[in-house]
Amino acid sequence: MQTEFTPDEWQRYLRQMTLPGWSLEGQDRLRQTSVLVIGAGGIGSGLLPYLAGAGIGRLGIVDADVVENTNLHRQTLYTANDLGHLKVDAAVRRLQTVNPHCRVEAFPLRLNSSNAAALLRDFDLIADGTDNTETRYLVNDSCVDLGKTLVWGAASGFQGQVSVFNLPQADGSRGPNLRNLFPTPPTDALDCVDAGVLGPLPGIIGGVMAAEVLKIATGIGEPLSGALLVFDARAMLWQRVRFW
Repeated sequence: MQTEFTPDEWQRYLRQMTLPGWSLEGQDRLRQTSVLVIGAGGIGSGLLPYLAGAGIGRLGIVDADVVENTNLHRQTLYTANDLGHLKVDAAVRRLQTVNPHCRVEAFPLRLNSSNAAALLRDFDLIADGTDNTETRYLVNDSCVDLGKTLVWGAASGFQGQVSVFNLPQADGSRGPNLRNLFPTPPTDALDCVDAGVLGPLPGIIGGVMAAEVLKIATGIGEPLSGALLVFDARAMLWQRVRFW
């Protein structure tokens, strides 16, 4: 059931509510949507502010790390004043200033096989911006088991990737997931420590992921289900590759 918007919310969301197909109904769907973001690093820094600003009703953030000096060139959620503080706590403080109408919850822990199902179960959509292969596959497999749609992104070096996994289909089935793209975890994947990372790259990937979340939540546009979007920052080249 649609609820009333305050004058502040009307002004805050006006520019997106004028988009074709969005309107008040789309905005209300955002307010009723909950999103769990796994990882509050570089991708999370590009993803979380856009979700909060757009009016997602409930945001959960899972991350056990503290802010370090090596994070600051790309993790724009944080400043030097946040060094040594838990990322989730600093992120909640920042996002509450972005949009006080968004309920933001911090989960200062590492996702593992014993807590994944309990964490993911209470959210409508899952967004994975983590930087290690083991967690990515755990999140994917948990989403498949729980019937959750996963917006997935990765960024390392000069290259980033985005896709949407396990999206509901018209016939009641689910779209492809990470194991349909990469059946087994790669053994040669490098994280940001080993490969380095161009500062703006995770933010660009996080912004694309935010667009996918908003499209899915409002029912507007064609999500990246069965397609992998690849961005090469050195060549400034985008490629959309169908894999299903």
